[in-house]
This record gives sequence, structure tokens and C-alpha cells, in this order.
Amino acid sequence: MATLGSSDSGLPTAMTRSVDDLLRELQAFAPTGDVADNVHRLNELLEGFAALPGCERVAPALLALMERHPQVDFGTPGPLVAALECQPGYADQLAASLERQPTELGAWMANRLLNSKLPREERGAWLRRLTAVSSHPRAAAGVRDSAIRFLDFQASRQGSWR
Repeated sequence: MATLGSSDSGLPTAMTRSVDDLLRELQAFAPTGDVADNVHRLNELLEGFAALPGCERVAPALLALMERHPQVDFGTPGPLVAALECQPGYADQLAASLERQPTELGAWMANRLLNSKLPREERGAWLRRLTAVSSHPRAAAGVRDSAIRFLDFQASRQGSWR
């Protein structure tokens, strides 16, 4: 681990910390009601994390942050999405996260995947996942409503999802 300094916020920069440091910081992250503040602090926190040895351990912590705060606006796409999408296999981890605790950002990411070119079977799986979110007992009403809105949008693009 190199020691090059710290960011404006006093957090160690990506070059001065380990993945373990980042995991602790993500566990302690407390979002505010200010989207810009959340995005700014997460951008600082996640800057350069992909270059850290063991960075693949960060994806579950990012999803756990989303699950702890299922309706917080972390930006769309924002730093969490950017960090997750650069990790191999993130889609499988996202699917598991949506089953555990559906979140606003997780449903948005599922819709984003559906907006991409997916094989028919994979598209069907993501549509079923969003359908499950729309009635998931742990999902907040706003998250369920977003899932329905995304499903309606997808149906308008390519036929019925029901």
C-alpha cells in the first residue's frame, strides 16, 4: 500500500488505503438527504478503488449500502452504479441483492440492464426479477412503484411483461 496523502475530506485516497479500509468506510457511510452531498462523498470514497488489490470484494459492500438505505438517492447512474458496473459478475450479485432487499437504485439498475442488448432468456430473467420486486414484501412502496413503472416502460418497448 502506497502513502500519497489524503483527499479534501480527510479520507485516505485510493493510493493510501486498502480494500479493508474502503470496506470499513462503506459500512460507516451515512447518507444525507442531499443527493449532491451523497454523490460527492461517494465519488471521493470510491475514487481509484478499481486499482486496489482485492477490489472485487467491494461489490457486495456497495450492494449492502444500497440495501441498508433502499430509498436513498445515490445518483443515477452515480458512483455506486459506476463502481458496480466495472466489476465482473456484478449482475448476479445485483440479482441476489434484489431478492434480499429491493432498492430504488437496484430496480433502476435492473431497468438499465433491460435497456441493453440481452439474450432473450436473460431479458426474461430480469423482467421476472423486476416483477418480483413489484410485490416484494420487504420493498418500500416507492421501490415497488418504480419497479412497476420500469416494467411498464419495458412493455412499451417490446411487448407485455405479464
